[in-house]
Formats: sequence, C-alpha cells, structure tokens
Amino acid sequence: MASLSIEKDKSVTRLTAATRMNYVEFIDESPMNPVLWILLIGCMVAQILDGFENQTISFALPLLSKEFAIDHLQAGVIGSVTNFGLFCGALLVAPWADKIGRKPILQWAIFFYAFGTLLAALAPTYNTLLCARFIAGLGMAAEFPAAFALLSEMAPRRLRHIFVGSGSIAYASGWTVCAIVATLVIPAFGWRALLWVGVLPALMIFFVRRYIPESVRFLLSQGRTEEAGLIVRRLADSSGYRELELVPPPAAAKAEKVTWRRQFTLLRLSAVTIGALALFQLANNVQVTGVGHWLPSIFVKQGFTLTTSFRFTMIVLVATPIGQVLGMWLQDRIPRKWAILLFSALSAVCFVGFGLSFEYRAPVPVILGFDIGYSFFSGAVMPVFFTLSNELYDTRIRALSAALILAGARCGSITGPLVLGWLLTLGTEIHQIIYYFSMPLLVAAIILLFVIRGDSRQKSLDDVPVGH
Repeated sequence: MASLSIEKDKSVTRLTAATRMNYVEFIDESPMNPVLWILLIGCMVAQILDGFENQTISFALPLLSKEFAIDHLQAGVIGSVTNFGLFCGALLVAPWADKIGRKPILQWAIFFYAFGTLLAALAPTYNTLLCARFIAGLGMAAEFPAAFALLSEMAPRRLRHIFVGSGSIAYASGWTVCAIVATLVIPAFGWRALLWVGVLPALMIFFVRRYIPESVRFLLSQGRTEEAGLIVRRLADSSGYRELELVPPPAAAKAEKVTWRRQFTLLRLSAVTIGALALFQLANNVQVTGVGHWLPSIFVKQGFTLTTSFRFTMIVLVATPIGQVLGMWLQDRIPRKWAILLFSALSAVCFVGFGLSFEYRAPVPVILGFDIGYSFFSGAVMPVFFTLSNELYDTRIRALSAALILAGARCGSITGPLVLGWLLTLGTEIHQIIYYFSMPLLVAAIILLFVIRGDSRQKSLDDVPVGH
C-alpha cells in the first residue's frame, strides 16, 4: 500500500499546483470523490448480480434435471446454450458500447439477463428453458465489456487496478451470494425460487440511468466534448477543486465519427494480443466453466446429499473473491503478465491435486482443500487479466476488443460443460476428466508471457502503446 500512498501524494501535489488541466489529465489524477464512489459501487453491484445470474443454473441443475427428465448430455447443453448466448452477446451487442456508449449498453445488458431469468423461472419445458438461458446470456455478455470499459476509463490511473479488480471481485462474489441463496432457498422452495431471486437485477436499470456517468474518454472519442466537460466539472467540484480551469484535451479537436472501417484498422494493430488474450480466456473457461457448471452434480455423483453438495460448492466459491483480492493487490507490484503466469501455475497444481484426491479417495477435507486452492488461485488470475485487457486498446475499440476476447472465453464456456457432460455420459471418471482439463490454461499463460510486451502499471491509458 506504500506505493499507492506515494502515488496519491503525487496526484494531490499536481492538482494543488495546477491552475489549468485538461479533462483526461484531471481524471488520471483525480482523488476519490462521491461521483467516483457511486460509479464504482454501482458497477460492482451490477457485477454481483451478473455473477449471481451466471451461477443459478449450476445450483438448479440437479433438481431441474429430474423435473424435465434429462440426461447428463442434455444438462450440459443448458450451460452451452447459455454460453452460446454469451458468445452472441459478445459479438453482436457488446461492440455497440463503442458506438452509443458504455452506459446505454450497461442498461440493456441488465434488462436482457433479468428478462431471460424471468422466462427461465416460468419455463414449462426443457426447450423453453434453453431459449430463456440464451436470452440471459445475451445480457451477461454485453455487461462485461461495458462495465469494465467504464471502470478503466473513469478510474484515476493510480487506482485503475483497484477499480477494474473490484469489478472482477464483485462478479465472483455474485457466485458466492448465489451459493448462499441456493443453499437456503432450493431445499425449501425448489429451483425456480432461485431464478425468481435472479429477476431483481432489473431494478439496477433505474440506478444506472440516474446516477452512473458516461465515460469521459468515450465522449471525447465521439466528439461530444461539451458532455464530457460537464462530467469532469462535476468530478472536480465534488473533489473540492472548484477554481480549477478545465479544458478539452488537444486530441478532442481532431475527434471524428468512428466508423466500422476505422475500428477494423485499429483492430489490426492489436490482432496478436487480442488473439493471445482470447486463447487464454478460452482455455480458462473450458476449465473453470466446465467444472464449475457441474460442481454440485460432481459432489452428488460422489455420494453426497444435495444440501451437502451445495455447502461444499459454497465453501469453494467463497475462495474465489478472496483470491481475487490477492490478484488485485499483486498486479500492481509485479508486471501483470508475470502475475497471470504465477497464478495460472498455482491453480494448475491445485487442480491436478483435486483430481488426485478423487482418484485415491482422499478424505473430504483434502478434496475440499485442493478445490479451494484451485478456486483461490484461478480467481486471483481474473482481476489481473481484466485490468490488463482493458489497458491495451484504443478507447474507440476498447469494448469491441474486450468483446472479441470474451467471445473466445465463451467458446471455452460452450465447450467445457458440453464436453464434461459427454464424458460423464460415457462413464469417464471424475479424476480423469480433471486431468484432461488441467493443462491448456498454463500453456496459454506461457504464450501470453511472450506476446505481451511492456508494463502498463501506473500509466495513463493514453500512454499505453496500443496492443503493447
């Protein structure tokens, strides 16, 4: 925390000494103020709700499988259809955040996943449930790029790793909240009751519309200088810098309408890093989503009761946000790519240990210990990854780049549950499946190490070379 305190002191000194700053300079040096707190907390709540929604089917799966009389392969299709919706949402909805703004897409994303959850709660048939999960997936995919672009672009540079990291922690906390609610609700009221709770995110739309500001960097990139100036003025006034003169940055005068062709040109400059980051997310989600989707069912398959399996899963999921706190802290101490490699290696060790504990019928505390370790270290990767992936790209393609990376992740999320369900249908042992799933992520992290160059820590987004 000492380095963060030093950077804060430097920012205060620069602000105090300045009589005139441009909009981007003020955002980079801004102290925390009510506007930024509302932005941070609002995006974190949206992420908690998104994470909650993402996990609902994992906990509903054992009972809904019985109600709809579906086999392992059909149950795996539910997770894959959800992730196909996430894939389509990433490619078709999220990129519009670079066109019409982060804030409008964030509102539409919340609407889609709340509406999809409502339909799932009412679903009379298996096919209806699949359609509902696809709709929910559209919203969940669009929310990620919009929320993280907004956090990274509005955060003071010394706090960017905390802003983006907090969004990632909030998402993982949504998994834990879902586990707690599922443990309390499903045994007493059934799986549909959990989905009814998942409809509540719709209320966030009104909060976002009323209180969350649009990204100043996005507005400047669109030539909407006057709107950007009003937001920065609010930030300065709420920070006590009412006398500070604020002016548009020089680049604002050259801002022009961003066409798809221009975005494609910018994407070509970053194609290699986008590909490497997408590959990493693909490998990560094959592993995390594949096993996570089936985790309560895996414990049931090992002979534990439904309630016990929920409790075990809840304990495991609690480790994820705790690990993310470590990741958020460490990523500002060492280069981000090295932090990703370190945590990926440690998660691989724990994941293999999880498989070994099943193979050799280890005591329950050992099984849980390895799974908790895996959840902890795989969780630690995420705040580092999301911070890095939101730093490398031009504002005009930040959401589009994140969407393409997310699409890679969803390819893994589609494949993971489906392949694991297929392997279970074939009678493959759990420990064998875990071994199959263990290595791709570590390989992808090593590739990332060689592709990403430079160090983006404590830099303004405008000073980070495009695509590194």
